[in-house]
Amino acid sequence: MRIVYFGNNMFSSCLKYLIKDGFEIERVYINSPDFTSSAISKLCETHQIPLFKNKPMSEELEHLISMGVEMFIVAEYLHILPETNVKYAINIHPSMLPNGRGPTPLPYLLKYPEHSGVTIHKLTNVVDGGDVILQSDVPIQKNESITTVMVKMHIEAVNLLKTFLSDVECHYENAKPQSEYSYFPLIDITERMLDWKQSTQHISSKIRSYGFIGVVLKLNNRLWNAKHLETVEYGHHYDAGKVIYEDEYLLVISSSDGIVCVHKYSLSLID
Repeated sequence: MRIVYFGNNMFSSCLKYLIKDGFEIERVYINSPDFTSSAISKLCETHQIPLFKNKPMSEELEHLISMGVEMFIVAEYLHILPETNVKYAINIHPSMLPNGRGPTPLPYLLKYPEHSGVTIHKLTNVVDGGDVILQSDVPIQKNESITTVMVKMHIEAVNLLKTFLSDVECHYENAKPQSEYSYFPLIDITERMLDWKQSTQHISSKIRSYGFIGVVLKLNNRLWNAKHLETVEYGHHYDAGKVIYEDEYLLVISSSDGIVCVHKYSLSLID
């Protein structure tokens, strides 16, 4: 079966499986910036699969279908695909649909663990609204981080895809329509911003919630994204937000009742 794959790093396990099991990958589409799709890019380079970064138009996709492509697999891809007459079109979504529709479910799942899971559903013009083909829940433990939840999704998604591909026609035909749903909106940058006047416990919770996505720091009146931070409660005499220590690799800032260590390699300036 000839497949076109659309996706980024979180579900790269699925592309790796498709290649290993001998499915014919006609081409792969990724989003930019490159760091969100580095694992996909490396797989394509290794196996000489054509890689595209443009947003595909309907004419482009219909041409691929006319050349024999039978399936579109979408997995953590940010563009909405135009409707086509491809035989099979599925999306892999990191929640237990119909709960948790939306572009960034993972941070919300720490608050609503009952919605944590992976869903394969038919791709339609309703975002995340297609008939549910297969699902698998992904349990979340107390004080877990978005990063560990992401890795669990990475593992479970490929297991679900294997099941689907073992009997595509049967699973596709027996998909069930979604009913009432909940929606998780795109995370606003202000929700990821650290307030040094808040408790260390609150800051730690926010770091767990946004992990590999990053929290936002305001330093010297500029906004920075930070992905690697450590915290500890500790009594001190510094005002909240004061730089306590800095060297080439580390920046340490006081919170209201502790310290926050920011590893500089994980910092990136927000335009």
